[in-house]
Amino acid sequence: MQKIFDKILSIKDKYKSSIVFDTRNLKENDIFVGIKTQKNDGSLFYKDAVRKKAGLILINNPKINHQNIFQINNIDNFILNFCKFLLSQYNGKIIAITGSVGKTTIKENIFNILKKNNFLVSKSYKNFNNKLGLQFSIMNMNLNSDFSIFELGINAPREMKSLINILHPHYCLVTGIENSHIGNFKNFNNLINNKIQIFHSKNLIKGLINFSHSKPDLTKKIKSNIQLVNFDKIKVSVYKKTKYSISFKHNFKKHNIESDLNGIYIETAIISYLFLKRFIKKFHSEKFFYSKSIIDSRGNVINKDYKSKIIKIYDHSYNSSPYSLKKQLFFFNQKKISKKLCIIGSMKELGNNSSNYHIEILDIISSFNLGKTIFIGYEFFKLKNMYKNYKFYKSYIDYIKVMNRDLNNFENIFVMGSRSNQLEKIIEKI
Repeated sequence: MQKIFDKILSIKDKYKSSIVFDTRNLKENDIFVGIKTQKNDGSLFYKDAVRKKAGLILINNPKINHQNIFQINNIDNFILNFCKFLLSQYNGKIIAITGSVGKTTIKENIFNILKKNNFLVSKSYKNFNNKLGLQFSIMNMNLNSDFSIFELGINAPREMKSLINILHPHYCLVTGIENSHIGNFKNFNNLINNKIQIFHSKNLIKGLINFSHSKPDLTKKIKSNIQLVNFDKIKVSVYKKTKYSISFKHNFKKHNIESDLNGIYIETAIISYLFLKRFIKKFHSEKFFYSKSIIDSRGNVINKDYKSKIIKIYDHSYNSSPYSLKKQLFFFNQKKISKKLCIIGSMKELGNNSSNYHIEILDIISSFNLGKTIFIGYEFFKLKNMYKNYKFYKSYIDYIKVMNRDLNNFENIFVMGSRSNQLEKIIEKI
């Protein structure tokens, strides 16, 4: 197995190759690993990998004879062992980020802050944060980097323990834990106990938990090298037209930082600052939020041509929770724009309180000035008899059939919901 490890590293070093699990993303000289999922067996796609001139093809198919194809009896064990090998070769520091909201944006932001301060940084891919996503990111990490940042997400008990046993990070951040993300967990305390297993890393140096919104008692559950933080008295002022100066209090001390953006990203800047200050004392740049930290479909404003007019789409279709949805609706409500349309998808993984959270959103919207609002997804649809002033659709497919009548009347469209609603399909059709 060591020979295969060495061959992979040799190809990566020579061609700057990536390791991929999907032949659709494969480029010449990349390394294809044929994983088996509930839907597909990657080994069956070896012909695509050959056609695209993969530098190496690792599959569980002993019948294939090709110079670039290697037979791997157990792909899962191979991936696990290769990740372990890579981490044993890595001399930088590993940062792990989890939480109910903001994981991806804060991960991207910390990457940009460290990079701006002249560190060589590697990061996990997009929002790949489950076990396979973590392994994919480890396999593609830069072994020469000073820091490698990974996003960790869990949907069930004991998953965090599994992720930490693979990664063993040095610095850990919990962006926040909200009781609206209970999902498969028994209760809020069970969710908290599973999230904070991120601090069970054998290599842990320091950690931080943001509890600015919910404040459970964790004093008996965490070690002295883990800091619980919250912050208040936040003041924001504009300078240089598009930059923001942020002042806030933390531990009775006033702090001042800078940001590219206002609104919900002010908290991202503060959390990033407090976390990084735990292990890096000095920064030559005082900016702690960069607008490029917002990944595609997260807060983007998209201009679409429609019948000789421009429609602005405020795209948050990437994901949603009660906390993030309320906050983004508040900011959209504050915008001094006219002809507003809100397209809101239902929220997933809310456990037994799902109906209450969706009712709360419906009640909040009635107090806002949001123009017309429609709701998509089963969790909202089953409440239609309680809220007859709104339009409800079971799926995006049902709404696309009639949406042209709305597009004729509105010019500013807010879109947000859990990913499974596929609201991006609506944006594509505009």
